[in-house]
This record gives sequence, C-alpha cells and structure tokens, in this order.
Amino acid sequence: MVTAADARLPADAAAGDRRTGGKRHQSVLLVGRARIGAIDTACLVHDISRHGMMARFPQPPAVGDTLIVEVRGLAPAHAVIRWVRGHKAGMQFAEPQPVENVFQIRRDDGLIARPPRFAVEAAAVLRLDGARFRATVLDISAGGAKLMAETPALPGQTGQMTLADCDTALFGKVCWARGDQFGFRFVAPLPLLTLAQILAR
Repeated sequence: MVTAADARLPADAAAGDRRTGGKRHQSVLLVGRARIGAIDTACLVHDISRHGMMARFPQPPAVGDTLIVEVRGLAPAHAVIRWVRGHKAGMQFAEPQPVENVFQIRRDDGLIARPPRFAVEAAAVLRLDGARFRATVLDISAGGAKLMAETPALPGQTGQMTLADCDTALFGKVCWARGDQFGFRFVAPLPLLTLAQILAR
C-alpha cells in the first residue's frame, strides 16, 4: 500500500533519479502486469528506474490510482500513478527497486527470469504435429502459456493454439510436459493489445 509518506516523494520519478544520481533506463519494452483494485491488466513498460516507470496501458489508469506492478526480474511492487498522457502513464514506486535485475537473463537462484504470468481458465484447441485436440489454458504470458489436456503433449512438438473465443492462432512449441500439463512457448511475444484482449475475455 502506498503510504502518506510516499505522497511527499517527487511527483516525477525521473526527477528523483536526477537528484540521486540514478540512471534511468530507456526503451525497455517489456510486458508487465498491473493490478488496480481487483483487476489484473497487462502493460508495456517503456522505461524504468529505481523510483518509477512509464508504461502503456490498454485502458489508461487515473492520476492518483494505486496499483501493484510486476515486471520480469522484480518482485511485485506498490506504486502510484503520477501522470497520464493518452494511454501512457508514469508511476512512482513506494520503495526503490533493484532495476538491474530487469536486465539479467538469469535470476540470483540461477533460474531464467520470466515475464509475469496471468492466471486464466480458457478453452483452447491445439494442433500439434498433425494432431488436433482440446485443452484448457491455465495461465498465459507474453511468451507462452501453461495448458492442461487429456491428450498427452510431448516436448518439441510444434503447432498452434487457438482460444475458443478468439480467432487469433498462436504458433509455438511444447517446451515441457508433466502429466496432463504442458508449456507452450510462442514463436513471437504477444502484442500488448492481443494479451489484453485475451485477459478481458
């Protein structure tokens, strides 16, 4: 939760960085996750610093909104919206963030840093190496999805996933399989609007 003390911090996160000698990273272009109230949405992070970040939202928030944001390499962080211009918004973190982690491929524990995942429950049709079967999407990110199906999937199989209420075919490859669950990595990251439309459904 953003406290009253946070309101006394500089309204412009970039200004805070200049005063403390921090470096502001430009053109990050990572898909992040934002929770405003009870709503989860995707956002596209354009730049980030220890004190805040600028992101594009499918539906822009309002100045003063408090939210929890999650970006690859960082733990969920509390923030407050300081300005909004069109679909872009600038936010200030309640606490300084270790943004150097955003640019590391692997985390400190050796695991690969992954983009935020969104829990969903959506029907899908898989076509893998000529076989067609139904599956349920359990979660999704810009880079892939976790699914469950009665028909076993094998790592290395390639094909496409189509959501039952979405005409977009998502091409990719099965990257892991355990029991009736498996991971499907997309060939190309999902655009922000496509991910937002999937979450809205």
